Amino acid sequence: MPFINDVLAHNQQQNRAAAAANQVSPVGTVRSRYLFDADGIAERLRARIVGQDHVLESLCQQLKVIKAGLTEPRRPLLVMLLLGDTGVGKTETVRLLAEAIHGDAGAFCRIDMNTLSQSHYSAAITGAPPGYVGSKENTTLLDEAAILGSASRPGIVLFDEVEKASQDVVRSLMNVFDSGHLRLASGTRELSFTNCLVFMTSNLGAESWRRLQHRRWWHGRFNLKRFRRSHASRRSTHFEAALRAHFDPEFLNRIDCIELFDGIGANQVSRIVLLEVERINQQLMKKQIQLQVSDAVIEHIAAEGFDEHYGARALRRSVRDRLLVPLSAALLDSGALTGELKGAGAQVPQWFVANLVAGRVQCSAR
Repeated sequence: MPFINDVLAHNQQQNRAAAAANQVSPVGTVRSRYLFDADGIAERLRARIVGQDHVLESLCQQLKVIKAGLTEPRRPLLVMLLLGDTGVGKTETVRLLAEAIHGDAGAFCRIDMNTLSQSHYSAAITGAPPGYVGSKENTTLLDEAAILGSASRPGIVLFDEVEKASQDVVRSLMNVFDSGHLRLASGTRELSFTNCLVFMTSNLGAESWRRLQHRRWWHGRFNLKRFRRSHASRRSTHFEAALRAHFDPEFLNRIDCIELFDGIGANQVSRIVLLEVERINQQLMKKQIQLQVSDAVIEHIAAEGFDEHYGARALRRSVRDRLLVPLSAALLDSGALTGELKGAGAQVPQWFVANLVAGRVQCSAR
C-alpha cells in the first residue's frame, strides 16, 4: 500500500500528542488523517492575498469538509473554479495553498490550458489512443505524484486558464470530476484523483465586464450611490452568464464550488507593494541585507504602477522597474556598500535615495 508509512507516522504522531496531553478522545470526536489546519491555512493566505477574504473563507470551509472526512470517496476531494480578472490572485492562491500543505509552493501539478487550444491536444491529457504514436508509453502532461499526494496531505492539480483550451480537452476532464479517475486512452493505466484538490482558473467575462462597466459608469455617474450598490450583483450575474455561454451545463454541474475574485481596488495597492518588498527582503536575507522602504516610496510606486486592468502583475512590474533596477545598480556600483548609494554611475532616478547602514538599505524619496 503506497501510503502505509504515512498512515503509521500520522497515527503515531496523534497518539504521542494524546499521551502528552493525558486526555482521552470523547465520543464523537473526529480524528482526521490530514495534517493541515484549515483555519491556519486561511490566515496564512489572508496575509498574502489582498482583498479576497470571501474566496479564502469559502476555501477554508471546503478544507474543513475534507478534513472531517465528509467528501464523496469516489470523487476528487474538491473541484473548485476560481474566476475573475487577471492579476487578482487566482493562481497565487493555489501556489500558497500548496506551500501551506506541502511546504513547497511548487508542489502541485499545473497544466497551462492555453497550450491545449486544439481538439487533438486532448491526447496531452488522456494519452495517445491505441494505434497512434506514443500509445504504448502512456505519456500525459499530468504529474501523477503531485496528484496522488499522500495519506496525510492531499494532492493538488491546477488547470490554469481553462477557458482557453479546446472544448474537447475540457470535456476529457468531466470523468475526472465525476468519478475521480482518468483512464488513459491506451486503456492500460488509470490515474486516481480521489485524494486530490482540483482547481481551475478562468478570466471568462473579465474583458466584456470592463467594457460594460465603463458604459454603465458613464450613464450612471450622476447617481453613484445607486451605481455602486448594484455593482456587485451585476458583476456576479455577468460572470455567471459568461460561464454558461462558454461551457457545457454538464461540465459546470460537476464543479463543487465557483468563486469570483474581486478586482484590485486603489485602497489595496499600497499593501500589495509592501508584500512585494517583503518578498525582496526574503531574497536579500541571503546577502545579510534588509530593505527598508519609506512610505513616500511606497506611495510613489503604487501611484505609478497601479492599473486596474492588470492587477497585481502590473504592480510587480512597477516594483521591478522602479525599485529593483535602481537598487541593484546602486548596490553594484557602491563598491564597499557604505554611505549613500547614489550617483551618476548608479543610474539612480531623481526620486530615489538609498542608504546602506549596518546592513540595512533605507530607501526614501527626495
